[in-house]
Amino acid sequence: MNVTQKELSHLIFLADVVMNGKKKTMMEETMQCLLYIVKSIREIELPDNVVEHMSLLVEKIEEQLRSENDRLQEIKHNLTQPNQRKPLGK
Repeated sequence: MNVTQKELSHLIFLADVVMNGKKKTMMEETMQCLLYIVKSIREIELPDNVVEHMSLLVEKIEEQLRSENDRLQEIKHNLTQPNQRKPLGK
């Protein structure tokens, strides 16, 4: 099935409204729609400035995910060390 330019433009509009309006309750659905489109594309040509901005965004996402993962690992490690735990600072 082909998606028309009009349908894509409407999805871009909706994604922009959700993102700029900080509509967190609709983020998951929006991301899912955009993910379907991105997964169906093999290659696209983008302006250099867009690629540079995307690279910065990807770096930021990766860093945040690494940081969250490190924190989760630290918590998991602390929970597996019962002798070192001090509940309520005691």
